Parts: sequence; structure tokens; C-alpha cells
Amino acid sequence: MFTVQVKRLCVYTAGSPINNRALFPCQEPPVAMSTWQATVRAPSECVVLMSGEEMAVPTKDGDTHFLVWNYYVTMPMPASTFTLAVGHWHRVTAETFPALETEDEELSVTDYSAMLDDGTSCSHSDYPCRFTELSAWSQRVIPHRVFSPVCLLQKAQMSILKLLPCCLAAAHAVLGVHPFPRLDVLIVPAGFSSLGMASPHIVFLSQSVLDAGSPSSAESSLSLCGSRICHEIAHSWFGLVIGARDWTEEWISEGFATCLEDTIWAQTQKFSSQERSEQFDLKALLRWRRLSDEMQNSKEELQILRPNMEKTGQVSESGSSTVKHALNPEKTFMQVHYLKGYFLLRFLASEVGEQEFIDFLRMFVRKYHGHLILSQVRVFRLVPLCSRKSLTLADIYTDWLDRPGIPEWLHERSAVWSHTRLVEEVREEVIKWILFSRTHQGKGRKRKRLKPKTNFKELTADQLVLLLELLLEEPELSAASMHALHKIYNLHRQDAEVRHRWCELVVKHAFTQGYADVEYFLLHDQAMGVYLYGELMLQEGLRTAGSGSPLPLSSCRGNGPVSVQSGGGDDPVTLEVAETLSGSRTHLFFWDTEHQPSKLFTQGCYFLIL
Repeated sequence: MFTVQVKRLCVYTAGSPINNRALFPCQEPPVAMSTWQATVRAPSECVVLMSGEEMAVPTKDGDTHFLVWNYYVTMPMPASTFTLAVGHWHRVTAETFPALETEDEELSVTDYSAMLDDGTSCSHSDYPCRFTELSAWSQRVIPHRVFSPVCLLQKAQMSILKLLPCCLAAAHAVLGVHPFPRLDVLIVPAGFSSLGMASPHIVFLSQSVLDAGSPSSAESSLSLCGSRICHEIAHSWFGLVIGARDWTEEWISEGFATCLEDTIWAQTQKFSSQERSEQFDLKALLRWRRLSDEMQNSKEELQILRPNMEKTGQVSESGSSTVKHALNPEKTFMQVHYLKGYFLLRFLASEVGEQEFIDFLRMFVRKYHGHLILSQVRVFRLVPLCSRKSLTLADIYTDWLDRPGIPEWLHERSAVWSHTRLVEEVREEVIKWILFSRTHQGKGRKRKRLKPKTNFKELTADQLVLLLELLLEEPELSAASMHALHKIYNLHRQDAEVRHRWCELVVKHAFTQGYADVEYFLLHDQAMGVYLYGELMLQEGLRTAGSGSPLPLSSCRGNGPVSVQSGGGDDPVTLEVAETLSGSRTHLFFWDTEHQPSKLFTQGCYFLIL
């Protein structure tokens, strides 16, 4: 993807399981693994980052104003793991942060030696493997760097660079040796189409995960950033050093990374057992609500984790294989492989016990690193631990992998998650806000603002997400209550997940004073802008900036233009509302009214061309 940032060109791209040969000539099936080396010639003012094993030191290209960068990998990997970024990146310099404390549970060097001699040997192809190096086992924090555009250096320093070593140490405590010897993290421009993308030795992170500067507790304001870092770090083990042999089984990568992000983040935060349990349950409820909504508004064929069922991993007589639903545009926006995969693992952990589950993952990584696997292998290895509960492999296939919809266990557990302490606190606040709205109908536009007399409780970022989701279910909220919500919780300065729900409320209730927040969100949080769900259904539209009456978006569904003012100039920008998916999901994207870009909608992102 090419992008322009302060009139400076940059390019960044990650490999793709589908049509990766458009990036460079290669065989696309994941089993076609290979090593590679690359030489990149770039202008001297640019920095070249790639998925290579060593931190490249550029050399001059004769008398030209170009530098030459060399990267290589020795671990055979699928071609889709290749990653490249060239741009005017700046390295984020470190301040002095508190030294990492020695964990009480950290293994000694003698313990690491015992693990190397536990009888589990590497069974992958021959390459320099960190799992056989004693020094790698004891390296809690691998060498790491953070790069960003110059305008984001301070934010990246106070969030990414501050959290990264703690998250790396926590991941080591949970899963053991880091599979790769180093890590670069790049904050990519706003047009990046997801919150993060992990590749060997390098991670792309969206600007949306950076600390928004909330005056609330530092722990809460960094929650999205920290959990996303943990998610991408988890991919080093599940998704990269152990990958799926069949691209249709994305849950093997995303389900495990989603599950482990909670465990690693809890380790980073040093939560007590009770805090850990409460946070896990709150996260589970939020994901349950998201999955439930997706199941109600998607085709059943897209809800199956193992769409090829018993034929998963098979190839034709000619050696070719197909990826079911690979080019289906609806699948791009679905999170079922993240969420249903995550809940399958939560189910298995509840059957065997939390610590036994983590021990199993460490053993599994030790045995299968360097391999591509199928879900049959992974689940089969875990089921014997559940035998005392009469759980069979066939049960898991039937309930979780080969059937659409939501398993019965998940319905039962969601009722439990809905009545935990953190959730009850949110429900109490919801009642307060509903009463406040009913007693302040029509009072929001007085010259003197009414100050809420109700004592509202301070909430964490995840609790705020739940609060706003529950308020979204209310048919009506007064303008006074919307104004009070915004002011009391400083919603414009919360993380992107919270602001996402706030934007839904703004549009649903036509809260014109919040339209600037919606515009800002669409411009600066493009990774999440495409997921503006529509229980809101966009009942009323954005008011043309500085002009007359609001235009109902309900009359514009299906490519109806709504004019809004761009934040960067005087030219109007057209907003298209295209409900290309079934159910309530709506995609929004911008383009300049005087230009015709070659691509308006690609890979789940929209492009803003000013």
C-alpha cells in the first residue's frame, strides 16, 4: 500500500495467503516454505524495515544518494509471511523506564537446562533453532526497536516503547523461548486496514492503539495498546513459528492469539488471581456480544471454523488446493475465526484447568515449532487431558469446528459472565444514565448547561465499552445525557474501542455536537472505521459542516452521498454509505469529489484522498 504523509511517500506491505504472487513470484500454498534474502535500494533519507533476522545496517550505494539494505531469514517460512516497509520512519528513542523486576516464578538457568534435556527434540527441517539454545531460553526480552512517523514519536514513546519490554517478558513467562531473535514495531499511517499485523521479526501497529491521552488511570488508557501488543507478540508462537497447513483454518492463528493476549496482558499487569478472573470474564462477555451479533447477521457457511471439514488439508491429484470463501468480500469483515476460536480455547481451558492449559501450550510449542498443522493435530493432543469429563474429539468437531452457530456451552457461560462484579457495576451506571436521560428530556440546548447531580462511577476502558453498548440498546437518549456522557468520561480522549461505540451513539441519536468526533474517528481510526456496526442503522446523517439541516442517511443507503467537510481543507469530501453486507453492518469510505482513485475499497479499508 502506498500512502502520502506530510507530502512524503512511503510503502508498506505484508504478504497475503491469497494472491501473494502479486507481490513477488512465489508458490502460495503454505507448505511451500522457503528461506530468502533481499537487497533493497532506497533514498538515503528513508528507512527500510523487513522481516529479516538481523537489524540491517545500510551501506552507501557508490556516489548516489541511495543506501542499500540487506535482509535474510534462515527459518523456512510460507511466502505470505514476507513483510516490507520503506518510508521516512523515525526510531523512537527510549526514556529511562523502571527496570524489569525479576519474577518470583522465573526459571533459573538450571531449570532451562532441564527443559532442553526433557527428551523433546526438534523435528523440523534443519535451520538454526532458538529452541536448542540455552541463551535463548533465558532471554526474557529480545532486542527490539520502535519506529513511527515523526508526528507520533512522543505517543509511541509513552505507550509502545514503554509497554513492549514488559509484554515481551510476560510472553516469555507464559510460553517460553521467543521463536525469533529480535522485533521491530512500526506505527503505520492511518490508512492501515487493521489494528495490527504480525510477521517474523516485525509488527505493524495502527495509530489507533496509541494512548489517546485520557486523564483516567494510566492502566486503563493503555489497555487497548497493551492488549494489542500482546496479541501480535502471541502470533510469534501461534501463526508464525507454528502455522496452519490449510488457510481455511485461520482460527489456529487468530483464536490462539486472541486467547493468549488476555493471559499475557494479565501477566504484564501483574493481576491478582481475582483481578485476572474478573478481567477475563469481562473480556469474554464483550466478545460474546460481538460474536452473537455476527452470528445473527451473517451467512451460516461463513460461521464454520473448519469449512472443509474432514477434507481439511487435502489436495487434488495435481497437487493444487483451494481456500474456501477466500475471495468472498463478506469474510474479510468477519471475526468468527478470532472469536469462536477464542471461545473454543476458553472451553477447553475450563475443562482441563487454566494452568494445565498453559502447560499444554508450552509443551505443544516445544514439540511442533517449525511445523504447519491442522486443527485435528492441535485439538487431538489436548482432548486426552479432558477424558475424565467424557469429552471426545467428535464432540469438539460437531459443536465447535464443523457446525455454524453458537455451541450450547457458550450460551450457558454467557449468563455467568453477565452477572460478574465488573458487569454489575456497569449495569448500575446504565440505570443511572437512563434515569438521567428521562429527567432531562429537551434540556440539552439551554444556554447554561445542566450539571449532572448524579454520582457516576469511574469505569475502566472495557467497562466503558460495555456501558456504551448497553446504552446503544436504548431507543432514545436525550441531548443532555449525550453531552454529559461525553464530558464526564472525556470520550473524545478515550481509546479507539470506546470512541468507536461513542460514534455509534452519536449517529444513532443524531447528536450534532458529536459529529466532529465521528469525522475525526473516520479520518484517524481508519482501521476501525469500517466496523461501525449499525444497530444504529445510521438513522440520521452527518450534518454538512457549517451548512443547513441534517440529511437523513436512512434515505441514502446503498451508495447515497452525504457531503461533509474534510478536516484538512475547504474541499468537500463525499461520504458513501454502502451496506454491502447482510444485517446491520455498514461500511463507510471517503473519496475526493474531483478525483477518481483507482481503488475505493480494498482489503477492508477505505482510502482518504485529499
